[in-house]
Amino acid sequence: MVRKVIEVKNLVKRYGDILALSGVSFEVYRGETFALVGPNGAGKTTTVEILECLRIPTSGEARVLGMDVTEQAEEIKRRIGVLPQEFSTFERLTVEENVSLIAKIYNREDNVRRILETFGLWDVRKRMFGSLSGGMKRRVGVAMALVSEPEIVFLDEPTTGLDPQARQDLWQVIRELRRKATTVFLTTHYMEEVEALADRASLILSGRILVTDSVSKLISRYGGGFRINTRGRKAAQLLRKLGGEVVSQNGEVTAVFKSQGEALEALLILRKSGIEARMIEPSMNEVFLNLAGGRINERGEMVP
Repeated sequence: MVRKVIEVKNLVKRYGDILALSGVSFEVYRGETFALVGPNGAGKTTTVEILECLRIPTSGEARVLGMDVTEQAEEIKRRIGVLPQEFSTFERLTVEENVSLIAKIYNREDNVRRILETFGLWDVRKRMFGSLSGGMKRRVGVAMALVSEPEIVFLDEPTTGLDPQARQDLWQVIRELRRKATTVFLTTHYMEEVEALADRASLILSGRILVTDSVSKLISRYGGGFRINTRGRKAAQLLRKLGGEVVSQNGEVTAVFKSQGEALEALLILRKSGIEARMIEPSMNEVFLNLAGGRINERGEMVP
């Protein structure tokens, strides 16, 4: 039986008259990478800070490793690792010194070299933290979060603000955690990040959970099917005959098929008929659009 390592039930958090969380519920299982996904202001950081025992919920229940976050906070903190959204550490200490500082707190000095090597930091261990790029600083942050060998690691918006290459590099670090069956709780507004890294996800909007499921099931159920984009009346007629749900506007034609096989067959027939077309597979972007009624831009803002 897979063990639950996080249980959240009807969690509510108020800041005066502002309702930040409204009845949030979900579960996280040992060894999985779980993503809490939503735009800025949706309640992601509030949720993760409650689980990290940094904020007290107004009502509801949150348990981490079987312990209540309000009653057993110190024990929970000893057994988790945290990379906050606004990560910073000692600029004038070296990479190795910063990681060693955390290791000493947890009596895990023996773990420093292994962690530095695992995350590609050994060759830069003598460099000052302040001299590193943004992506490398985040990598140091992950190393500091993991040097104590925590049972769960919380990564709050770990790739926000990074350039594409730095983001890909950090994804590789997180994939390594996944391969080692480390339980990872990830918050993000990047849908491609969810697809690349997460086993399961909860979508959150305005402090409420919209849905929780495996990423594959979310895409299958709410992704809107396989779309073929093309042009012209002939293409529209062919696609209708092949069973697609066709919408034509100003010469642009979109057909939706329920299965990939049907869409691929239609695409092949169009191309054999000399008609240019392309297929768009369902994704987490479509899932969020269909459930929330909008998209999230690069800055984490909701847009139509």
